[in-house]
Amino acid sequence: MSAGHKKDRVLPLVMLFIISMGVLIGYFADRAFRVTSPAPGVAVDSCMQCHAGMSGFAPAHLPENIGCASCHLGDPGRNEKEAAHAGMLRVPGNSTAARESCGSPQCHPVLVENHLSSLMATGRGLVGVNRYVFGESDTPDSRTSLSEIGYSEADQHLRQLCASCHLAREKTTSRAIDELSRGGGCTACHLRYSDTAKEHMDRWQQHKELPEVHPALTIAVGNEHCFGCHSRSGRISTSYEGWHETLLEPADIDPADPGYRVLQDGRVFSRQSADVHFSAGLACIDCHTWRETMGDGQVRLHQEEQIEIACEDCHFTGKPRTVPADSLGRIDRKIVQVRGWSLQGVHFLRMGSSGNALLNARLGAQGETVLIAKNSAQNYPLKPPAAVCRDRISGHERLTCSSCHAAWAPVCASCHTEFDPEAEAKDHLTGEHQLGGWVEYSDEFAALPPALGIHKNQAGEERIVPFIPGMILTIQSTRRDTTLFRRLYAPSSPHTTAREGRSCRSCHAEPFALGFGTGRLRFDPDRGEQGAWSFEPDYVAHPRDGLPHDAWTGFLQTRTGMVSTRTGSRPFSRAEQKRILRVGACLTCHAWPDKIYHRFQHSLRTKKEACRGDIPDDF
Repeated sequence: MSAGHKKDRVLPLVMLFIISMGVLIGYFADRAFRVTSPAPGVAVDSCMQCHAGMSGFAPAHLPENIGCASCHLGDPGRNEKEAAHAGMLRVPGNSTAARESCGSPQCHPVLVENHLSSLMATGRGLVGVNRYVFGESDTPDSRTSLSEIGYSEADQHLRQLCASCHLAREKTTSRAIDELSRGGGCTACHLRYSDTAKEHMDRWQQHKELPEVHPALTIAVGNEHCFGCHSRSGRISTSYEGWHETLLEPADIDPADPGYRVLQDGRVFSRQSADVHFSAGLACIDCHTWRETMGDGQVRLHQEEQIEIACEDCHFTGKPRTVPADSLGRIDRKIVQVRGWSLQGVHFLRMGSSGNALLNARLGAQGETVLIAKNSAQNYPLKPPAAVCRDRISGHERLTCSSCHAAWAPVCASCHTEFDPEAEAKDHLTGEHQLGGWVEYSDEFAALPPALGIHKNQAGEERIVPFIPGMILTIQSTRRDTTLFRRLYAPSSPHTTAREGRSCRSCHAEPFALGFGTGRLRFDPDRGEQGAWSFEPDYVAHPRDGLPHDAWTGFLQTRTGMVSTRTGSRPFSRAEQKRILRVGACLTCHAWPDKIYHRFQHSLRTKKEACRGDIPDDF
């Protein structure tokens, strides 16, 4: 056979192969397209025939790159409205459908799997603590998610008062993020409406005019995304911005008074000092990492277990710990690239607890360390801790940064929780309204330098941290015809950081800091041979345990048993109280930085006869 004949036979075979492969590629591409979304680079789908001109997208989610069905599903191969909208997600990103939309194989499968097991999505810490408080569990630790709870008294309490604050809660309507926003899975944090997008959404909801501006899906998460949930419970978002909850009603204040703020839910807050990081312009995400919010794939039981950032990661002494850019994982590298930051020759600061890179903190050209604000791109030079923090005197090894630098924390002296069979309540998991529900009453709120106590961290180390009286409450149950009383404090990160730390007296001679409650703590050097301490509480003794209403523990007493919302957390023991008060007695005459404190043990052994203090012999 001649070369020409061979060529004639080869060409039809090549054409047949190309046509066959085209059919197969089209078939499998169509299947992937219909089920998950077009891969990047696929032509615009039929959605744009009706929604042409839609703008507002962030670059990574442009329809010309990923189509519309990547997020909204449906059938983009059909031109008829009803057929194209079949199976469509009007509000994509909810945890129930996250694997099919945001977590499809072409998009963010690892992040979605992490999210689904995260504390933000499951709220399992709330379940564990609540069941523990209600006496339905002998531990505050639980692996049950809020979306899996039943109808016991503790679980019904969560359903009616707490269960709206977790990311797995379904979001059913399209709306911009505000103070009332709850749930929504991925879009709870990553959906951002411009003013124009809000206008278009309003026109759609009011007049059914098709919007032409889409909210952006972005990693530029603002404080407003955190506010809806974190202005409740520990009030972290409001405290960070310098606002403290009151029992006032909106009608009680002048709307023009800058000292007050009324939230969308009607709660009235008064002005307090804001966190120094907020005042400097830093957002929540400038400290908190994606692993803390979306999870790292590990099952965590409480929020402090999920936190990997520490004050010392930015405010350190000595040589900085770093991670070179070529050691970053795939997700970290992608985040840096999406933010438009360089990876060339960059060394990021390394977080001490996890060893991971802090992606917006790096070494500068001259070896200086700088933090880059994730949304504003403003640079912040990182400063070492003050000398008094670096050169800790003996006895302060267990102190954490927040134990000194938390300026204040929200305090609720006493709460009463009862089941009212006549009250109308809403189940926040099902959306159903029902007769009979849990009602909470609060006596008063205060903003005080936080109480201190002992918290055992994941490494088993006992550290001194701030605590808030989150669970001084009476639970009255008509179902069981019982009344439970709890006096539990919770370890807290108040997010009210002040540049100046607490004074020595505010820890060593203030009753609330020691867990005694508010009142007058006084050292009388003329009582007895050594002098003596006395405490007059502001509140009367509670009939259930004899302690003042706002106390955590008794004056010069050791309290054991059920004392905290965390395993391993406790108030100071009697021996610890006396050691703290021994310094307080010295502060009566010797103000810091008197030289006696730098060699305190030696000073005690060589103290003058005139020095007094109610001190245990076995100090």
